[in-house]
Amino acid sequence: MDPDDQDPILRSALALRRTLWLGEIELYQDHLSISGWRWSGAVWRPIPIADIRRVEKWPATHRGHNFVIRPTETRDYYCRVEEGVFFWVKEFRDDDRTELTIQH
Repeated sequence: MDPDDQDPILRSALALRRTLWLGEIELYQDHLSISGWRWSGAVWRPIPIADIRRVEKWPATHRGHNFVIRPTETRDYYCRVEEGVFFWVKEFRDDDRTELTIQH
């Protein structure tokens, strides 16, 4: 899962519950990646699609979380996809490998 191997299917600016500057989420054929900067330096977290048990789209308040990624083995990622969240919903709705839950 090298970020330079392929072009992403989808890319958006991202904010996490924890501090992440210049955050970005990218969707690839076999994984998604979360990248950005923290006090400790650069961050790149690949998450294989096969390891994601569920994705949730939440109604977002101003600056609140609107997207939750729930991997099978690791902690959940509470995110705010800054633009195009419904493109992400469509991608996960069309993908049989993960479960999508939309909360209203």
